Amino acid sequence: MMDVFKFFTAVCILLAGFASSAYAQGWEPVIEPTPLVPDYILAVDKNSQKLHLLVHKSPLHAEASFTCATGQAAGDKNVEGDLKTPEGVYFTTGKRTGLKDFELYGEMAFPLDFPNPVDRIKGKTGYGIWIHGRGKDLVPMDTKGCVALVNTDMDYLDENINPGAPVVIGEKVGWNDSGDAQAAESVELEKLVRKWAADWEARDNDFFAAYDPALFAKSERRSFKAFENRKKRIFSRAGWIDIEIYNLHALRGPDYWVTWFDQYYRSGRLSSSSAKRLYWQKVDGKWKIVGREYGPSISSLGDRYLETKKAGVEAFIDGWKKSWLSADLDNYISLYDSHARQGRRKGVSSIRKNKQSIWKEHSPSSLEFGKVSLREHPQGLEAVFRQEYSDSSGYSDKGLKKLVLRPEQDGWLIVDEQWRKL
Repeated sequence: MMDVFKFFTAVCILLAGFASSAYAQGWEPVIEPTPLVPDYILAVDKNSQKLHLLVHKSPLHAEASFTCATGQAAGDKNVEGDLKTPEGVYFTTGKRTGLKDFELYGEMAFPLDFPNPVDRIKGKTGYGIWIHGRGKDLVPMDTKGCVALVNTDMDYLDENINPGAPVVIGEKVGWNDSGDAQAAESVELEKLVRKWAADWEARDNDFFAAYDPALFAKSERRSFKAFENRKKRIFSRAGWIDIEIYNLHALRGPDYWVTWFDQYYRSGRLSSSSAKRLYWQKVDGKWKIVGREYGPSISSLGDRYLETKKAGVEAFIDGWKKSWLSADLDNYISLYDSHARQGRRKGVSSIRKNKQSIWKEHSPSSLEFGKVSLREHPQGLEAVFRQEYSDSSGYSDKGLKKLVLRPEQDGWLIVDEQWRKL
């Protein structure tokens, strides 16, 4: 009997050693509080069987910590049915209630986006990885790959996170390391995201250079050429494209970064608000986009977009006003699209000829504008304001001015100008 006991003990020690060895090879992230770290993160520490709600305040800290259960097998998930919990950066994709198996899943679950684009590149398989409750006692390492908590802790998360919440899962998870590597990389990634958006607006080949074609094709499960051709068709039809990015965040994964943001896209009559994620890996020493995802639906960013554009439009109109007052014909005309309309006149040649004739006889002496209101227009933006004008002859008038402005690189061009007497 003693020999059986010793054999059983030896087996347990051996298995524990195997588990420890497997764990030691797992991902052990340290989340540094860079400017792009979001307001909160769910951090799952598989080694301690803890889930932490990290809040990005001074300092980045655990607002709450809960005992959890992860997969029955140690290590990172690779194939469907291996009973392992995946390691990396993931996002909740919604909330499910009314689950059929209360004992296993409790009252609610937050599905995760496993496999994410980098997982697909690596050939990982599986599905249905959730953070969910339990209708029975919580036992460590007792799930098929999910992260389980007691139901009351799930209620707490439900009250404190939003759809699309970032989830960092590692063998061990730490935070507030004093190193600067993540801060420097996050600055670089922010610049790359901004450049990607600017190249998209410019509709040139630099946009496609941001991607790694082979890896992107693996994550998308279609050829990069198909993606490129579709974009080029859109570019050829679009008279202009304008993109604003809000709420940009970034986190480092095992061998990748994920950046995510809210995007407002405009082109012609199309305006769309979306949450987007870009996955980046280093290829030959350079960060490249290897995958993308869309986040949860968001409310329209239209009002915020107009507020964002207001200062730039007002500065443009002020410059236009100064060139008009000073009768600087060359600068004045440079602010118009070559096919612009001004009243009944069409094209910059006609506009130039008309202004040259007027200013030769009577130079502008006073020009006052009222408050500018903006709205979206199929050609860009429409700016409306009161205008009071007088010239050297003593002539004066008051009217309502409407300018239609088209985005042009980092500025604007006037494509239509109309005035109505008040």
